[in-house]
Amino acid sequence: MRLSKILRKKPFCNNIIYFLISVLLLIISFKYPIFYLFLGLYLIFIVIKSKLLLPIIIILLVFLSRIFIDRIDTFNMMDNYDIYINDVIDDKSYLAYYKNKKLLLYQNNHGYKPGDILNVTITFYDIEEKSYENDFDNEYYLKSKGIYRSGRVNKSSYIESGPSINSIKYYYLNYLKEELSDDSYLYVRALVFGDNNLEGNIRDGYSILGLSHILAISGMHIILLFNILSFVLFKVFKYYRKTIPIVLVTIFVIIIGAPTSSVRAILFLIIGNLNKGRIRYSRLDILSISCLLMLIINPYLLYSTGFILSFLVSFILIFRDDLIDKRKLFNSHKIYILIFFITLPFVVNISNKISIMSFILSPILSIILGYVLVPISYLLALLPILDYLIKYIFIFMNIYIINLSELLPVFHYPSFNIYLMIIYYVLFGLFIYELYRGRGIYYIGLVFMYLMMIYGVKYIDNKGNITFIDCGQGDSALIELPYNKGIMVIDCFNSINYLKSKGIEYIDYLVLTHSDNDHIGDYKEIINEFRIGKIFYPKYDDRFDDLLKDYNNKYAINDLVDLNNDLFNIDIFGPINKYDDPNSNSIVLKIRIYKTSILFTGDMTIKEEEDLINKYKTKLNSDILKVGHHGSSTSSSDEFIKLVSPEISIISVSKNNNYGLPDNKIVNKLKKESKVYMTKDSGNINLYIKKEDYYIKTYR
Repeated sequence: MRLSKILRKKPFCNNIIYFLISVLLLIISFKYPIFYLFLGLYLIFIVIKSKLLLPIIIILLVFLSRIFIDRIDTFNMMDNYDIYINDVIDDKSYLAYYKNKKLLLYQNNHGYKPGDILNVTITFYDIEEKSYENDFDNEYYLKSKGIYRSGRVNKSSYIESGPSINSIKYYYLNYLKEELSDDSYLYVRALVFGDNNLEGNIRDGYSILGLSHILAISGMHIILLFNILSFVLFKVFKYYRKTIPIVLVTIFVIIIGAPTSSVRAILFLIIGNLNKGRIRYSRLDILSISCLLMLIINPYLLYSTGFILSFLVSFILIFRDDLIDKRKLFNSHKIYILIFFITLPFVVNISNKISIMSFILSPILSIILGYVLVPISYLLALLPILDYLIKYIFIFMNIYIINLSELLPVFHYPSFNIYLMIIYYVLFGLFIYELYRGRGIYYIGLVFMYLMMIYGVKYIDNKGNITFIDCGQGDSALIELPYNKGIMVIDCFNSINYLKSKGIEYIDYLVLTHSDNDHIGDYKEIINEFRIGKIFYPKYDDRFDDLLKDYNNKYAINDLVDLNNDLFNIDIFGPINKYDDPNSNSIVLKIRIYKTSILFTGDMTIKEEEDLINKYKTKLNSDILKVGHHGSSTSSSDEFIKLVSPEISIISVSKNNNYGLPDNKIVNKLKKESKVYMTKDSGNINLYIKKEDYYIKTYR
């Protein structure tokens, strides 16, 4: 009875934000349990603040049931599945439905299109776990897309075709791809259809300049389309109501696949149009209702960067009249500075670069994007014949963005984890609150100090850190000296994203132990992304003459004496002799930080081990052994392990690899001498070295 009275009084107007915050804390708690504490404290606050505790608990129970329903696996383990293709991503993958569960499937699609019904056999994959705190979380990314299983199609046979709303977008995009130049097509696809497939360097350029929110997730193209339709209906047909434009825009959003930003924008329009009568919802109410509706459809949207940025930007925009005096030209541009700061942690995590000049350029480029590129993208989508003129605008924009992002002074900034984000947004919230009271200038200083502290902590850290990167079936290690005295990377397979996440700008030494792809796969990207002091390679591996021919800072391995000091020392043990097998020519080096020694062995074979045993004997003794050749039986002989006598052995290897590595006999042998860590189980393995001792910390 009490609840029914509360509902009849309709007390939630201007209080819906309380419901939204509680739901956000609940969803985050499933991934980060520490947030249950925040949720409990927040519910206590609700009890004190208002009488909304019971309605909020009911809403939380609804979301709990929604999340648990999503976790129910409806896939029957059988040989064949009848699936319905929902959307085609590219030539090798598509989205499909099986019993209302969305699948991401990999297969050369043989011309399949949305609406096709197939009978398939599927090998399902376990979704890869994160390897480190700021790693791309593929599991939650797929769930944010409504995808709960992924796999490879082994066999497929066509059954029939059915109706699909996505086929309209599919055929029209294929038509535009044929009619438009590459640059024009990618912008039209991003700004009109909500699919941002711009090349990586262009996306990074927009991110560095603080424009990611406008390019991909602002939803401004939906508002523009609505305004155009309203204007045409008013001028031509004297139609004053908003119903028809909203219906037409809603149909358009459904046709283009309902991207997050577009759904948010259309919900704003629909709820705003219904905002009549005795109850008047504020803009904050509309924002909160829209967010709650989208989360009840898919709670995992909360882990989509596009979803988060879209609502963060909207949050600032709905308060701009309260925060900014638009009558003054300069003040109207302050809103872009606020957008820059509220999106900063997520934008940093995209490219790990910040440009100070974003403050000046963001307002100007935002106007160009919003009032030039978006309208002409719509024009080009309707009249692709105009591309022979318009394409030069997009070509110029790409060149301008890339060159500008490369020429401007840029900070290489480390990624924010969830805890750094919490502190940042607490400080930013204080800044916004004080800005509303006219005193924000003092609190923006706290935000700057916090950002500088995150950037500068590496200069006061007295620990050495060696990260054995979980890079799949390959090898890569990052060595960071105490007090940021030097950076070394030993091998570089599938490791560039981790290096970027650390905010690294300069690598003193890039050591390529040998020329196999599983050890040097990222070398070109790393050389282009970071400034490199020197590149070292084994003198007996002739392939490097061709691989490194374009670089002047390459050297056959030597003693690296210019980096040796009280903190750090390197001894080069191999290769000693030349062999036909590139693995036997691997660089072998022993690194000492403070009193702790680490032996890196590349893919060294038993033949090379014998060379080292004969020449160095007990000098091979080390605290930590980076095990040769991913734990293969071709290395790690009994005599070699006895001489090294490690306390810790590290094996870089992936789960379910095609080579059956590591060899169980080698693992058992190592376990008799040392404690064994493997990247396939541990994720990134961090070795922290202090003056007197060291300790290991694994991600998993």
